[in-house]
Amino acid sequence: MKSIRGFLVIILLAIVTLANFAAVLRGYLGSMDEAERLFNQRMLQQVDLLNYTLPQLLTTAEQRSEARVFPARTLATEASLEFQWVALDGTLLARSNAMPEQPVVPLEQGFQFANFHNYRWHLFVTPSSDKSSWFIVAERADQRYRLAESMILQAVYPMVFAIPIIGLIIWWIIGVGLKPIANLARELRQREATDLRALEQQDMPVELIQLAQSANDLLRRLDSSFAREKRFSGDAAHELRTPIAALKIHCENLLHELQPAPASVLKLKQGIERMSYLVEQILLLNRTAPDHFMGNFETVNLTQLVKQTIVEQSAALELKHHQIEFNGDECWVSGDRTALTSLLNNLLGNAIKYTPDGGQIAINTWLRGGDVVLEVMDNGPGIPATERERVFDRFYRLGGDRHSSKTTGCGLGLAIVQQVVELHGARIALTQSRYEQGLLIIVTFTACLATSTESKPLHLNQLLDHKVGDHEQLH
Repeated sequence: MKSIRGFLVIILLAIVTLANFAAVLRGYLGSMDEAERLFNQRMLQQVDLLNYTLPQLLTTAEQRSEARVFPARTLATEASLEFQWVALDGTLLARSNAMPEQPVVPLEQGFQFANFHNYRWHLFVTPSSDKSSWFIVAERADQRYRLAESMILQAVYPMVFAIPIIGLIIWWIIGVGLKPIANLARELRQREATDLRALEQQDMPVELIQLAQSANDLLRRLDSSFAREKRFSGDAAHELRTPIAALKIHCENLLHELQPAPASVLKLKQGIERMSYLVEQILLLNRTAPDHFMGNFETVNLTQLVKQTIVEQSAALELKHHQIEFNGDECWVSGDRTALTSLLNNLLGNAIKYTPDGGQIAINTWLRGGDVVLEVMDNGPGIPATERERVFDRFYRLGGDRHSSKTTGCGLGLAIVQQVVELHGARIALTQSRYEQGLLIIVTFTACLATSTESKPLHLNQLLDHKVGDHEQLH
């Protein structure tokens, strides 16, 4: 059952149709019996008319050598009555044009059936009022039933045609009855992920109160669960960062004491740094999960945020002698500044890590109608088209720990990026770089506030001197 409304309409319409069918069938049979009685009554009236008109012709008829033939008088319905006037000795005195020249049935009073002229006929045989002759009144059975059915079906057709109208009325009434469910669904759909308030049960139909109570119980459990996870995240951040910081200090002291530093100590330092990075990424991933996110959305200058991110990662850019270029428009989006900063740090950090020394990186922000398009492009090894969906999976790295760039990672960067994109109702796409090789990542936001003012291009060191001023481009 895919639709309660459809199920109820089908069931109720089936019941109505069945009830109508039973009523129509009963009415049809009763109407046919009534029509039979009326047609028989008409035959009796025809006999009365013959009794009134034909006896005065008896003397003339007996003197005639042949029976008198009356012309046919067919009604518009073609359900005409025919007759034979027969003497007591069986001589035919008169007949209508459609009747045979001989009596069609034995002269026995009552209703009978006979076949002649290729039709089945319904007959009524009765003596005349003076008992001196017999009348045989005949009517074709097919015309008799056709006329009866035509009258009956005139009453049946409206009932049949009314079924679709009844179905539409039932559909509308059920829709009105199910409107509280639609209202409840709309209320839940419009709630933010962090709004776990109990549902209001005032003026709610009795049938929905049980559902609302169950939903409120679930919301209370979710609230408690999220509160526990939030406390866990805070405790984990403290409990994990503190020993890792201590390990870093001891490792630095050990490196200072041991000169030259053994390779094992250097590997220990790398392991601690990797563990610290992994912990930070896991905590960030948990904080930006859509169901747990507690950020405050505001109007953010995405262009300014990109420039700040470039400045913050300038040391890594200079260390690998990357050429970075920034172009675009002043773009504003509605979002959480911290989450957007995490997105930019991961996108630019990946570009820096996986682009070879002396490589090229470009970041652009463009206004495209009602959209803001963020582009991060490099000329690194790129990602094969067949792997571009999987790289958003948590802990998945292209090539595993044996990536061709020899760069360490934990496989959470793009998973965090995707979560931030989902939080902001944006879209992300991975495609081929416009350089000879590499990767182009395109994130499309809904524009909140933007100006099309373009700024003059600046070099990286000029950007640092200007401390990331407004309306700037760098390359």
